[in-house]
Amino acid sequence: SSYVRSIHLTVHPFVVQVRELIPSSYFRSFCDKFALTFASTYYRTLVGLKRISEAGTQQLLLDVYSIKTLLLKLPVLEAEKKTSSAGGGGAQRHHHHANINTNLSGGSTIAPAMYTKMVNKEFRKIEVMLKLVGSPKDMLIDMFRAQWDCSMDTGAMAHDFTTILMLKGIPRAEHASMLEILGVEAGEMAGGVGADSTMTANIQALQEKGSDVAAKVNADLNQMRQRVDDFRKAFR
Repeated sequence: SSYVRSIHLTVHPFVVQVRELIPSSYFRSFCDKFALTFASTYYRTLVGLKRISEAGTQQLLLDVYSIKTLLLKLPVLEAEKKTSSAGGGGAQRHHHHANINTNLSGGSTIAPAMYTKMVNKEFRKIEVMLKLVGSPKDMLIDMFRAQWDCSMDTGAMAHDFTTILMLKGIPRAEHASMLEILGVEAGEMAGGVGADSTMTANIQALQEKGSDVAAKVNADLNQMRQRVDDFRKAFR
């Protein structure tokens, strides 16, 4: 997708620049917060959509894989940049998202294990949500029970399940019966789902005004660039 290419072209040089400007201990914290914020923002953007078709879920899963691969490499992007320069450049950058393991041969060019675990955990929720949205309706409840985190309280579970139903385009009239089969009591549904419907409506209203993933990411990155510049000036 074009917005994914835009993200790659924007994030890569920006993170390399940040790494050159701040101490390594701060850079690790920056990578943690950047990845967490990006993943949560991307998830909120997806659940704010009116509907995602089956074909749409397949494309978004490819997009998510490419973005996750980029974020997994944040702590070592500077090292990869040097490797790419020596190895000849353009073709390798073109396959940037497919070669995460190819160039990470040395210990110093492998992202910390805890960071990798954190990014994979954050993106797993996005990936599972998209797989559920693209699943057959008659298998949805069983797949949700098997793949979603059902250790949460039933109100939160109803919140997430209703979001998936809306993204699948299942009529609202069928929501209550499907939630009942899932095991959510009527009283808990009223509290959790009503609040979710209001929040979803607000997000959709913002979406209809023209916001999109690439624009949001670029705006956030511009703001982060300004903060880095301010941080650098403060220590001059």
